Amino acid sequence: MQTTLWEFEHAVECDADQFFAWSYWTDVSNWEKLEGEAVDWIRLYGPFALGTNGATKMPGQEPQDWIISELEPERFATIKMPLGEVVFYNRISFDSVSGHKTKITQRMMLEGKEASNLVDGMRMFEQTAPQGLAKLASAIEVAFQMLP
Repeated sequence: MQTTLWEFEHAVECDADQFFAWSYWTDVSNWEKLEGEAVDWIRLYGPFALGTNGATKMPGQEPQDWIISELEPERFATIKMPLGEVVFYNRISFDSVSGHKTKITQRMMLEGKEASNLVDGMRMFEQTAPQGLAKLASAIEVAFQMLP
């Protein structure tokens, strides 16, 4: 990785075990449900594994390609999204806090020669990411409570 010009991290806890939280998150169909009308679709072209490509299509935009660039199953994954000469990284990690409680941490980074041109636009994530992470934790908890 190059020098990081912007970085933001936020964490939440959810009442579900780490394995279940990981399984829920790595089911990319859940990403579409969580994003709602903000996306037309999200696709993963293969298994949730290191090196697998995916794409996200937002309304009125061309699909944006991405790749799973780092992965430690049941612990963390990093999604790498090239944006021209810039790279956006979105890392989600899962840590067992106790029994059926998991800490979910999201860390976003922006790197590249032209990254300074996108930093102001990325700052919107500092407001929206905590809400999105809370929504993810809530959805995981609801699904976990439905287990037999």
